[in-house]
Amino acid sequence: MRNVLLAIVVAICAALAALYVGDYAVLRIRIARHGPDSAVGSVTTFLAAPIKGGKVSIYYDQPQSTPCVRAIFPQMGYAPCWYVRRHAVQLVD
Repeated sequence: MRNVLLAIVVAICAALAALYVGDYAVLRIRIARHGPDSAVGSVTTFLAAPIKGGKVSIYYDQPQSTPCVRAIFPQMGYAPCWYVRRHAVQLVD
């Protein structure tokens, strides 16, 4: 039983590692064929600050442009665009 669980864990880790390497390879191929603009994008984000009563004030008049990479995982020092779009409001203290 223990050997089966160990084999499953090793297989899952190997699949995740292969997915990460494949994601990086696709990103590099996209950059080589179509230039860096095809792989790196930007998403408009907004700043927010906590106020009294546990509420948050979002500053829509000061949009920020956050660079991101069109990939599944973070690559080349950028967060993936799907993640940045879902977290478009950045809380500042």
